[in-house]
Amino acid sequence: MFGVPPAIIGMLQKMGEFLQAAIVRATQDVAKGLRPNPDELADWLRSEMESWEPEMKKRRLADPETRKAAARFLAGVACNLVSPASP
Repeated sequence: MFGVPPAIIGMLQKMGEFLQAAIVRATQDVAKGLRPNPDELADWLRSEMESWEPEMKKRRLADPETRKAAARFLAGVACNLVSPASP
C-alpha cells in the first residue's frame, strides 16, 4: 500500500490555499467586468508564493522555477473555473 507522506499532504494543502486565493482574485476581476488574465494572475500568485519553502526530508521542493510553474498552473485553473464555459 502506498502512503502519502505528511509533507506532501501539507504541500498540497498549501497549494489549495494558493488556488483559493487565485480564485478570489479572478472572481474580483469578473465582478469588475474584466476577463481574468492567467499570466497576470500567475505573476501575482508567484509573488504570494515567494516565501513558500516546502520541504521533505530536508530537501527543498520548490525552487523559483517550480514556484513559477505552479503559479501558472493554479492561475490557469482559477481562470478556467470563473470564466464562462465555451460552447
